[in-house]
Amino acid sequence: MSEEKRKILEMVADKKISVDDAEKLLAAVGERAGEAAAGASAGKPGPKYLRVLVEPAADNPGGDRVNVRVPLNLVRAGLKFASFIPAQAQDKINREMKEKGVPFDLSHFNPKDIEELLVHLNDLTVEVEGKEKVRIFCE
Repeated sequence: MSEEKRKILEMVADKKISVDDAEKLLAAVGERAGEAAAGASAGKPGPKYLRVLVEPAADNPGGDRVNVRVPLNLVRAGLKFASFIPAQAQDKINREMKEKGVPFDLSHFNPKDIEELLVHLNDLTVEVEGKEKVRIFCE
């Protein structure tokens, strides 16, 4: 147990703070510890961009090339914005996504999920019908 948590529990035992205040403090200490652990485990700054590259197939050198670099802070902000979508609209979005073959549910989406995905998204390459190669990665 960390020293900070021990002090909070001692304050509750000494009746210096309420249980509700202790819960808030413990949550804040836990979040700070989680952020520190994430930063320490990386050893270097995390990725800043989501990169999507589309290259034409070798037999089609004149094909279109696409190079998109999306700031991850924009992705994170969009995910936070999704929490403001009304339930009726979320239902419609979920239905439409399912009809398109994408099992996606906005109500079960957690912003921590995107962070975990980014950690595991080292380099994804997809060939599209032998015509193009799509690479998606973080940098």
